[in-house]
Amino acid sequence: MGIRHMAAAGAAAAALTLGVALPASASDTQPSAGRSHAASAHRTVSLGALVANKKVRVWEDANYQHANTIFTSSKWDLRKDGWNDTISSAQNLGRRTVTFASGKKGSGASFSLAGGDREAHFGNRGLPDTTTSVMFR
Repeated sequence: MGIRHMAAAGAAAAALTLGVALPASASDTQPSAGRSHAASAHRTVSLGALVANKKVRVWEDANYQHANTIFTSSKWDLRKDGWNDTISSAQNLGRRTVTFASGKKGSGASFSLAGGDREAHFGNRGLPDTTTSVMFR
């Protein structure tokens, strides 16, 4: 791997950590002669925006109370994450629909929240403390 690609990979990793915008390609890191900085700005991709597509905060208790965490990827079996059969409320902070299911890999009873939606009590949706998987579509 060349130095230029290694530098771009390092910048991408730092941007993911910091949630900043990056140029669309390594060649855009420095504008070429005759190309303005404004032209380069139009080609940036916000990594924070990409992650924001999939983002849901879940709480241990109804009405958004007590222990909580954020998931940014699908979780096919929450037993591995310590959240199996404990989620009681959630808020979809992203734009992608998130589905909660009582079985592994989306099986069993389920319900979905569109981007920006929230549910204060999973018992109202038929999943009182029985969520085992969380999937983004």
